[in-house]
Amino acid sequence: MTKRKRQPRRPTTAGVIVCLVCGVLLAAASYLIDAFGGLYGLPGWEQLYAWLGIPMDTPSAEMLQTGDATVTFFDVGQGDSVLIACGEDTCLIDAGTPDAADSLVAALQTAGVRRLDYLVMTHPHADHIGGMAAVLENLAVETLVLPDLSGADTDAGQLGQVLEEAAAAQVETVTAAAGDTFPLGEGTLTVLLAGLPDADLQDDANNTSLCLRFSLGQFAFLDTGDAEEAEEEALVARCGAGVRCTLFKAGHHGSSTSNSQLLLTMAAPRLAVVSCGLDNDYGHPHAEVLDRFALNGVEVHRTDLEGTVVVSGQADGSWELVADDGADGTGEESLTPAA
Repeated sequence: MTKRKRQPRRPTTAGVIVCLVCGVLLAAASYLIDAFGGLYGLPGWEQLYAWLGIPMDTPSAEMLQTGDATVTFFDVGQGDSVLIACGEDTCLIDAGTPDAADSLVAALQTAGVRRLDYLVMTHPHADHIGGMAAVLENLAVETLVLPDLSGADTDAGQLGQVLEEAAAAQVETVTAAAGDTFPLGEGTLTVLLAGLPDADLQDDANNTSLCLRFSLGQFAFLDTGDAEEAEEEALVARCGAGVRCTLFKAGHHGSSTSNSQLLLTMAAPRLAVVSCGLDNDYGHPHAEVLDRFALNGVEVHRTDLEGTVVVSGQADGSWELVADDGADGTGEESLTPAA
């Protein structure tokens, strides 16, 4: 007896209508939460995630307004994602690991971030772009700032997904060059170096990292992506004291291949934040880097031990660590003003 192949069932008209209605309702609910969350008895994203039992480690919208500018280092595991907020303007540098994509989007929404003026890719490693397509899909992004991707396969993998999502959302894309500046509130984001000119994306992608400096008066933040010692030397050679900063994102998750004494001497940061995963396979941050920070008088905080870290900066150069006190979602720990 010959068995007849079962034909796949086609969706019924009623099923299609139900799916469409559900999609419209979800979109409407998302819009209402974005626009009116916390008002008129409507829950905000933070309350909604709490009801659903989704763990959150994120600043509140109030925390992002505690100083003239805030720099938030999201806990995205063994990866990087940093939000700069200055006035009404926002810039997200990198977007963490693929595993952290949903929690990163949720954290941004909970913090009241509905749009990004800039989304910056320092270099196309998975631990820096893993959540970037999700960010592009869920938030309005004005400009996507990219490193030099010549020689990269821009149609495949996570990089391909990011660029495809950016194109679908009609996001302006810019390939950064050394010296480029981007206004951010009352401050300025500057591309100090756009990677080593001879670095290869396949074999030396870390040294293609965009090196960025955000400045607001006397307050400055330096982010060198995963730049290793060779690129750090080129950065200092090009910029000299122009790398000086108040706050430094430890290079390459606190690896000994980065964070050279040369860079620390010229940058002279007062505070460094290491973005890395708990008990990661690489041993980041390396003990010799932590020792180097200590010898240079640099205060160190770590996302693997503390979760998301928020630093508030003032244009006069002073700064403070802003911490969630676990009660009402706000709280501040004042630290010594930077020199």
